[in-house]
Amino acid sequence: MTTKTLRGLAMGTLGLSLAAGCDLGDRVTGQEMRQAMEEIVLTGDAQSLEDGVVELTTSFTIGDGVESIISEVRAFAESQVPCSTVDATDPGSVSIDFGLLEDACTYRGKTYAGVVTVSWEVGADEVVVTHDYEGLTNGRVTLDGEATVTWSRESRRVRTDLAFQGEAADIEVESDRTQTLIGGFGDGVRVVGTRDWTGPSGSWALDIDDVELRAVDPVPQAGTYTLTTPADKTLTLSFARVDEDTIEVSMAGGFRDRVFLVTAAGQISDGDD
Repeated sequence: MTTKTLRGLAMGTLGLSLAAGCDLGDRVTGQEMRQAMEEIVLTGDAQSLEDGVVELTTSFTIGDGVESIISEVRAFAESQVPCSTVDATDPGSVSIDFGLLEDACTYRGKTYAGVVTVSWEVGADEVVVTHDYEGLTNGRVTLDGEATVTWSRESRRVRTDLAFQGEAADIEVESDRTQTLIGGFGDGVRVVGTRDWTGPSGSWALDIDDVELRAVDPVPQAGTYTLTTPADKTLTLSFARVDEDTIEVSMAGGFRDRVFLVTAAGQISDGDD
């Protein structure tokens, strides 16, 4: 047997040993990473739609009574979204009708259609705000369901149980997030919590470790997500703003790390190019 043959056999044996000692089953393929990015953006788009409404309807002063809160929120909604119809005839609640998509009703650069009905329960140090969504949509996702926002002086806790329709799938999503305002109005929130959803590809679990998020974006502009896929594989996503419209997402946990670019409109491109 020649030296060259012996060397080849030795290298082959080493390769088999390394493969046997390395569990590749937990690594995520490039295709799976792309799918994960699409799932994050799709559910993030729904969350962004919801967060815009939460921002719009928590524009009140803690410590006020219900009637004062309703007056503040109604005036704010009418000033910020004059294209909507704001109805406060039912005691203790406000209904905001954004009309149809063709009406092009916008809030902070995002188009809204459908109806949200909001009611308040006032406590000594917090206010519980209940949102009911009826066909609330931005044209890409449509929400139906309920969110409960517990709003204190320091933070707001947002718990949701929603069904929403994306362009290609129906999704059931539950989330429990605590938001703390950063900067002035519209600058965004710091978020920790969870977002779990089930769709055609299975069940996904997202840990929101500590991110900065604006209501106009489907993904954070800073911080980290930890995502568990339906195959029980783990991905880590970190975020950095590129410009006013674009956020860079670095994803680790696959055979190789990947970078994606995500726009405020939810468009995904490969940032590795």
